[in-house]
Amino acid sequence: MRLLSRPTVGDNDTVITKYPLALQTPPTSIHIRSVRATDTDRLRANCWPNRTFLTIYNLVTRTIRNAADGRGMGLVVVGEDDVPLAYGQYTLWPTCAEISDLVVAEPLRGQGVGTALIQMLIKRARANGAAAFEIGVAMDNPRAAALYRRLGFEDSHTVMMDLERGKEKILFLRLETSGKK
Repeated sequence: MRLLSRPTVGDNDTVITKYPLALQTPPTSIHIRSVRATDTDRLRANCWPNRTFLTIYNLVTRTIRNAADGRGMGLVVVGEDDVPLAYGQYTLWPTCAEISDLVVAEPLRGQGVGTALIQMLIKRARANGAAAFEIGVAMDNPRAAALYRRLGFEDSHTVMMDLERGKEKILFLRLETSGKK
């Protein structure tokens, strides 16, 4: 989707604008902060109970190093007592920012937490110079794919990847923006 810098006029003189939900400001009622290495235990308990501590710790510390180098960032949605309940990250590549490793604790799914997290990841990546975004989803996860499309991402391409369950087809969706905001 190419964003229009100004409204256009449709067939019946109606104004048409395209401003994807992904580019809107996340609600302040959802608290989001940068991930910390000390979040690993709670992320495992709340979001990734089937992954090992070491796998999650390596993901988090690599993301923290990327943030220190200006190449990405990991964010968590936190509940009471600063407990992480969702995670997502972006990595800057030459042609886009890749949003990945999104997970929301099961009881919070369908409540706008994933939407807010993606909105904040995009906001931070745009501030870091990104103008295009990609996000991948396993073909057996239609709920996530529907969310990404609702946010304004469009199907781009598929690749075969091994995501801990053997090779599977991954759909990548893309969102183009008009630049920094």
